[in-house]
Amino acid sequence: MKKATRLIAVLMLLCLVCCSFAACDPSEEETSSNAETSTDTKNELFAGLPEKDYEGKEFTFLVPGDSVLTYKSNEIMPQEDSPLALNDEIKARNELVEEKFNVKIAEIRTQSNETMIDLIRTEVLSTGGTYDVVMPYIPDAATLALENAFYELGELEYFNLDHACWDQNAKTALSINHKNYFATGDISLLTLACTHAIVFNKDMIKEYSLDNPYDIVTSGKWTIDKLREMAVKVTADTDGTSGMSATDTYGFLINNNFVTSMFVGSGQRLTGKDDSDLPYIQIIDEAEAASSVFIKIFDLVNDEKATGKIDDANGTYYITAVSGGGTCWEAATQSVANKLALFRAMSVIDIIDLGNYDCNFGIVPIPKYSEQQDNYHSLVSTLYATCVAIPSSCSDPEMSAIIAQAMCEASTDTTKDAYFNVILKLRKIQDNESEAMLDTIFNGRVYDLGIIYNWGGSGPYDTNSIGNFMNGVAYSGSQTFASTLESISNGVEASLKNTLDAFNN
Repeated sequence: MKKATRLIAVLMLLCLVCCSFAACDPSEEETSSNAETSTDTKNELFAGLPEKDYEGKEFTFLVPGDSVLTYKSNEIMPQEDSPLALNDEIKARNELVEEKFNVKIAEIRTQSNETMIDLIRTEVLSTGGTYDVVMPYIPDAATLALENAFYELGELEYFNLDHACWDQNAKTALSINHKNYFATGDISLLTLACTHAIVFNKDMIKEYSLDNPYDIVTSGKWTIDKLREMAVKVTADTDGTSGMSATDTYGFLINNNFVTSMFVGSGQRLTGKDDSDLPYIQIIDEAEAASSVFIKIFDLVNDEKATGKIDDANGTYYITAVSGGGTCWEAATQSVANKLALFRAMSVIDIIDLGNYDCNFGIVPIPKYSEQQDNYHSLVSTLYATCVAIPSSCSDPEMSAIIAQAMCEASTDTTKDAYFNVILKLRKIQDNESEAMLDTIFNGRVYDLGIIYNWGGSGPYDTNSIGNFMNGVAYSGSQTFASTLESISNGVEASLKNTLDAFNN
């Protein structure tokens, strides 16, 4: 069965989109000597994989289960609460792989009393062979890689990290000493979901006679200064009660960890790589330039005439949101939906909740530092972003590599399209401009090893870590970037050294 025919049939059935794709029958590659056909089949599905018949063997993925709520996996097997379009494409993708290699795709989901990292550790120590591929969150994968829990993907002949189905930004960013122990790509829907961006209320743009954000982004003029300029024109005490609260109007709502996202969106990085592909703490080496960028972000975050802090436990927005019986996150979504917030910082996954309201909204990338910056950059909040790894305990590493590669390749025109085109573009965002914005956001994804390995921190939210110290400084209201960076630098450098020592060993 041709993958394009299957995809079109599903989308036509949904009456959501009608697309035309071209695909070649796998048999044509072997029989045709035509030069044009040969060129076309180079990128054909499974073209780089060997002919294998696994005689109906079950192939098992370990994935995050329902206990992680919003960030549970809907990537390998259909789920009851997943949209029909996505479930249909999951089935279609799995059938493509199952028919090609004569396997049966299965999954094991973590339970409420289990953690992915403990399950993999136990499996590796017992050499049990229960899981053929594991899909932990990226920070967990980083921890397990230091414990020799995974195969180095470059050592596996049929795991092709250069294939377009794997995120090439991630391939470059996640390697250490030119070695990749885990990867993310089109199979990892949670990586798309955890990409940071900004939503805006389109009706408020018209009512306040503001410039069209789409045009600003396209022109290259979407900057922190422009965001602040527009936010100031909107923010006001409008609920009839003295003082700003969750029921007033804000130009920009931001959450704590988005401070680091805006730093990355400004073209800055926490970590860099040397010529040997070894990481170093770039923000320490370039502290003066980094400080200038941070100050602009700090001023925006702490400008009460422009910005409200969603999750500041001492702030009036948080206090009134929680006292109203909900969470601060629910309140922020309602603020956008009720035309009480012009812009809101978010992950792409939050679009789903916002789409449940009768709200005319759009999406734009994180703003640049200045117009001179070449591109827009979108930090992936990797705490709940999944990746693919092959455990050292798997029974047949070659089979694991082949099926993992096949599943990711087959995901591009099935599950990824269903998530990206149908759920996001056609169901939740009803304009062509937002589709272009999503392309810009996803094409500019950034992964930072400093955040992933949590250098300097004892937990994911530790403000002594390189990935969180700016969040803490910005929310404190005291501009202590330089002194705080200096105070944590020894711990961060020591933590980095421990990581490199573990890889060397």
